[in-house]
Amino acid sequence: MEENKADLDETIRTVARRLGERLRDARRSKAITLEVLSAKTDLSAGFLSRLERGETNASISNLIVISESLGIALRDCFEDAQECPRPGYVLTRAKDRSCEAPLSAGGYTYRLTSGDLEGEKVSAFELVYPAGETMHPEVMTHRGEEVLYLLEGTMEFRIGSDTMVLEPGDCVHFACDQPHTGENIGHGEARLLMIVSPVDSIDIPVARMSGRDPDSARSLTQLTGGK
Repeated sequence: MEENKADLDETIRTVARRLGERLRDARRSKAITLEVLSAKTDLSAGFLSRLERGETNASISNLIVISESLGIALRDCFEDAQECPRPGYVLTRAKDRSCEAPLSAGGYTYRLTSGDLEGEKVSAFELVYPAGETMHPEVMTHRGEEVLYLLEGTMEFRIGSDTMVLEPGDCVHFACDQPHTGENIGHGEARLLMIVSPVDSIDIPVARMSGRDPDSARSLTQLTGGK
């Protein structure tokens, strides 16, 4: 068991290093310094440097901000650019995704599930909130739309003045200019499919909790109420 955990930890570190290398290569190819990227993203140069070295993880929303500032597709953070012609669809197998280590940030893990479709207009992610994780809801608003489909667990969402409890199979689609937040209220793991459009949506905090790491301000958990 300990050996398996060590192997998983090493795989996660490898994924983080590869992501950091892609970001660094994209930044250098455009002759952008860490200081300039910091100013563009409102993330500290130290955090960006650690991210490029694979020494820390970034939330999905942080990666959206960084990729937009670098002028690259969000998918390019996760995969090398494809040069060969592609069909008008992308098929990914569950067995292939299960072999890839997820990324982690703010108490949850996530995987990109959408494909490398040319001219893509949406991004899809699978989020997993571990059992026993304490959530601290925070109201958020940003441009674009979201579709949240609960796969497992129980989560409470608040959109505007309405509160709803989602059980497995429940789905909510909403315009993100409404204040929204949520939390895992179940006793076990919560698993969620999140679809965001447009792909470069950026969240803007309406109410921020005191003491939060400023470099985690745009974490996806703030969209769905995570820690």
